[in-house]
Amino acid sequence: MTRPDPRDDSGTILVLLLGFVAVLLLMVAVVVNVSAVILAKRGVVSAADGAAVSAAQSLDLAALYAGGLADGRVPLDAGEAAGRVAAYEAGAQDGQPGLQLRLARIDAGTTVVVQGARTVELPFGRLLGFQPVRVEAEARARAPVSP
Repeated sequence: MTRPDPRDDSGTILVLLLGFVAVLLLMVAVVVNVSAVILAKRGVVSAADGAAVSAAQSLDLAALYAGGLADGRVPLDAGEAAGRVAAYEAGAQDGQPGLQLRLARIDAGTTVVVQGARTVELPFGRLLGFQPVRVEAEARARAPVSP
């Protein structure tokens, strides 16, 4: 049996190639996970914005008829606004499972503030040891008044 030549480096390219493939696969997994979080954040922002716009259209008719448009501000009904946010949340559940929207408050009786949140399971999260990520957003809207 002959001894291998210590100057022979055949087969070392395979080890190098395997290392490059492992790094490439890790980079792809990270990019896919980050993209999933960014897309989920955009979805939560969009849903919160839509719910806020819908809730901003819930006029408090009793206050409007009693006091008119005081200072050009439209009074909003908190109960109806919360109902509109809940209805918007129910409609958005199909495209965004786990989406939570809530009416945070009505500022000065005219501006609706809606908070949204969603927990995102990362596509390669378990493989890389990451926990699910919670994304949150806040949106504001008010009913415009024009003369």
